[in-house]
Amino acid sequence: MKTYIWSIPTRIFHWLLAIGFTIAYILSDFENFRNLHFAFGGFVGILIIFRLLFGLFGPKYSNFSDFPLGLKNQKEFIKTYFSKSPKLYPGHNPLASVIILCILFIGIICSISGYMLYATENNVLNIGINEEFLEESHEITANLFLVLVGIHLFGMMADKFFHSKTGTLNSIFTGYKNIESKNTQLNSFHKIFSLLWFTIPFIIFYLAYGLQINTKENENENSNKEYYEHNDD
Repeated sequence: MKTYIWSIPTRIFHWLLAIGFTIAYILSDFENFRNLHFAFGGFVGILIIFRLLFGLFGPKYSNFSDFPLGLKNQKEFIKTYFSKSPKLYPGHNPLASVIILCILFIGIICSISGYMLYATENNVLNIGINEEFLEESHEITANLFLVLVGIHLFGMMADKFFHSKTGTLNSIFTGYKNIESKNTQLNSFHKIFSLLWFTIPFIIFYLAYGLQINTKENENENSNKEYYEHNDD
């Protein structure tokens, strides 16, 4: 029996987050693409904020209240994982629930630290936090995000190998799992919210891409300009 588990908004978020973070992470090493890096960083941050809200009032399985986070659930999941009759979870399993929440939490910190770093470097706000500290925090959270994603992917592959009949991996694309449970449903509010969810991040991306960013070349040019102006005086 197939059950509709992951709604379209949840699946769209999953893939947009994966694409957005991957591009932002890769571009972080290229000075000439700092505008794009910052734009994708803002895009990811807003996506996650909406996902956190969706987790509070979204439909079943996407709602945080459906996450089996308790220690009892974790023990039962690990104990029965390799058995012939493992306990099946329609939505996220206990370990995946913890990883997903960690990804969202670290993702928010990474985005905020990235914005604060931009604001400090470009004199947008006087935050009063050391620039070096912000840079280190942003880099650490980005790498931690990557590690968590790796753990998530490993879990998906393990589930594909040990519990292939459930169809968890395919559900990321189709929304359906081979499990008997209640179908997820979107109400009118969910649909309107989703429209905003997948519109505002693109607006933020556009606005962030257009922000003035001081590259090292610009800083050197400004320093040289000030030097020559001072000498002329």
